[in-house]
Amino acid sequence: MRKEATLNQWRVLYETATRIKEKKPWETFMDMDLLGFRYGAKEDTIYFSILGHHGDCYGIAVYEGYSGLNDFLMLVMQEDLNIPWDFAMANQRNLTCYWGDRQELSKKQWQIVKNLGYKYRGKNQWLYFMSFEPGYAPFNLDQDEVLRMTEYLQGLEKILEYYEENDVNIDFKNGNILCMIKDQKNNTVRFEEEPLPFFEYCPGILMPEDESFIEELKRMPVCRARLEADIFPMRTSIADSKYDRPADPFICLIMDAASGMVINFEMTEPGESAELYLAEMIAGFILQYGKPKEIRISNRIVEAAIKNLCDAAGIKLRFRKTLRGVEDFKWGMHERM
Repeated sequence: MRKEATLNQWRVLYETATRIKEKKPWETFMDMDLLGFRYGAKEDTIYFSILGHHGDCYGIAVYEGYSGLNDFLMLVMQEDLNIPWDFAMANQRNLTCYWGDRQELSKKQWQIVKNLGYKYRGKNQWLYFMSFEPGYAPFNLDQDEVLRMTEYLQGLEKILEYYEENDVNIDFKNGNILCMIKDQKNNTVRFEEEPLPFFEYCPGILMPEDESFIEELKRMPVCRARLEADIFPMRTSIADSKYDRPADPFICLIMDAASGMVINFEMTEPGESAELYLAEMIAGFILQYGKPKEIRISNRIVEAAIKNLCDAAGIKLRFRKTLRGVEDFKWGMHERM
């Protein structure tokens, strides 16, 4: 159940972020110059990306652990993966603070600013915070997120102070980061330059586990169909009492490539794996109609989701830069919305 932060908890967070703004870290760091904060296992390192070096949008994006770093790399490699920007953003899990314009704030965010007594004027001056989570629309931070973000930004503040006060030359271009490592047991802090644990986005490869089911798929006859398959965010905000924040579901779609006819169209629930859902939809198609001659995809993440299933069943996967039927469907859906 969602629990809101107290005004005092928000106050500490705003005071910390305001002190960081005074340092103007975006004048020193680019968004690919990652900084790190660790006080436990290496895989739990907190990564900071400083936004605004080119003066368009000031902020700090915080990625938690290796899974968070992987989300960051998805954004970095978006074009290489041939995934739309909205798909990459809908798959993000991070905490971010922005200095933007008044109209960017929700009513609740504006009320927090007002209650804290801040009076911002001008472009890129209004401080607000957003939580990103797959399957949900970006939303205001809850109490736990406010407390975590405060801890992270206090760590970042120390990193920036260390960088300012010492002759530091980090090899950011070759993937190194400056990391503050806190030893909780001895209550000591040290700063080290270290390489990122990996440099490319690693999509989740789904592995079929039921051998008897795979054998059943192999025995199915080949049908004449050529399919297009894709996953994309609905790009809407659905408020429902069963969610503690507005949902933004993913759509899993299978279409006939020749006719453009929708064969199956499903909307996922927050927390469900859209990749697994799509793989199950394709397996269901095979059991009902037979194995398609080929399945066309345009997204490397979708490819990773269904590749092993298709390989096991002997179905050809064909990569296309654009899926015409899918794009027409998306355009029509968004027009109706």
